Amino acid sequence: MGMGLRFLSTGILARLISRDDFGLFAMTAVITGFLSIFMDVGLSQATIQRPEINHRQISTLFWINVGLGVFITAVFAASAPLVAAFYHQPALVGMIPVLSLSFLFGSLGLQHLALLTRNMRYPLLAGIEIFSMAAGVITAVWMARAGFGYWALVGMAVAPAVAKSTAAWIALRWTPGLPSRRTGVRGMLKFGGDILGFNIVNYFSRQTDTILVAKFCGAAPVAAYEKAYSLLLMPVGQINGPLGAVTIPALSRLQEDPERYRRYFLNAILLVCSLSMPVIAGITLFADQVVLVWLGRDWASSAELFRLLAIAALIGGISNPAGWVLISLGMTKRYRLLGLANSAVIVAAFVIGLLVGPKEPGQFGSMRGVAIGYSTAMLLNFVPYWAWALKRTPVDLRSVLSTMVTPALACVPASAAAIGLLSMAGGRIDAWLPVISAMVVFGLVYAGVLLIGFKKLDFFRKIAGELRPR
Repeated sequence: MGMGLRFLSTGILARLISRDDFGLFAMTAVITGFLSIFMDVGLSQATIQRPEINHRQISTLFWINVGLGVFITAVFAASAPLVAAFYHQPALVGMIPVLSLSFLFGSLGLQHLALLTRNMRYPLLAGIEIFSMAAGVITAVWMARAGFGYWALVGMAVAPAVAKSTAAWIALRWTPGLPSRRTGVRGMLKFGGDILGFNIVNYFSRQTDTILVAKFCGAAPVAAYEKAYSLLLMPVGQINGPLGAVTIPALSRLQEDPERYRRYFLNAILLVCSLSMPVIAGITLFADQVVLVWLGRDWASSAELFRLLAIAALIGGISNPAGWVLISLGMTKRYRLLGLANSAVIVAAFVIGLLVGPKEPGQFGSMRGVAIGYSTAMLLNFVPYWAWALKRTPVDLRSVLSTMVTPALACVPASAAAIGLLSMAGGRIDAWLPVISAMVVFGLVYAGVLLIGFKKLDFFRKIAGELRPR
């Protein structure tokens, strides 16, 4: 449902708003995403992971979140002239102060959402997520149709923050008390600080490519780049987000039972890979058709970027669960150091790709080179990343890799069958009969090989019970 809303809204807005306006908003999205990390500073995860927690502790964390939200709102609004000067975009001076309000409204609901997650109220959380997303979509489409241009994208960022916090307060009738000293939150702050450290370097590494493309290639290229990567990440995020919300609290409660912990995590990994791998493979195979239907012919350059970024998106998605292990076991120092090392490799790859990659006419840098560098770095870093993350945990590297291999192998014959049918289109991306036939065959072959060939049908029948909150 959430992914459908995102997909539909982006397709509509791409036809109502110019690529330059999308690019302008992408420049601010890099900064807003980074600052949002500081609004939470890992305190939501601390609330979820801690075995026992009381009202005074949660109230203190609530006011810390709100204080950070107010501070970040003020800092971001004041930084508008500097950001506008960096990108040479005067329009950002007016846009950023309005965008900054999303931090203020968002901070009011963080601990309510964390408590709902801790209590495993997943249907309610899903409903809040869809409601807030719908609020943003409706606001953005109305503003775009009214001719507000990039302000429609600003509305799409602020409206969900208001809607989500409002819904969280209504759903959870918990009222915070006043902040208190000596409540035992110091350990929780340290826990959150390690997660914050990981999130900072991880976010910086994931967004450096967008910053470099925006700075050296311009607004239209960064819009094409950002749309390609965001579409690849959209389905992975819709899989990892809810599953992570279920898995981290469950694993936290299984720390004293290593065998069950291991089995639970491997089941989660198989589920993540079984869903993520065919989706990324499918988007890559049918990139031209996806762009044509989703964004229109004016965005055709994004199709090539889909293919170049596919490996980076896939590995990033299936590597995200490594953090679930470290957070659930309280090994947050390693989590932070792992993010630092991984980010250094990725940022170096971005810079190398920008400087030595194939140049587009009239541009200093290469967005294609950045994409190639990103995928290459993620591929080379994949095994070392997992090996370090799993060291001295109940889960071993060989079991994780062997679990991942099964859905990867199932994608091979499915992709081969789809490519064979696509060849009947004669190079036309709008030859819909062979294209749709190829899509259907891809899904059927993948499902048949995975469920019957690899005998995973019983697993998927039992997975709901195995992953169900206890």
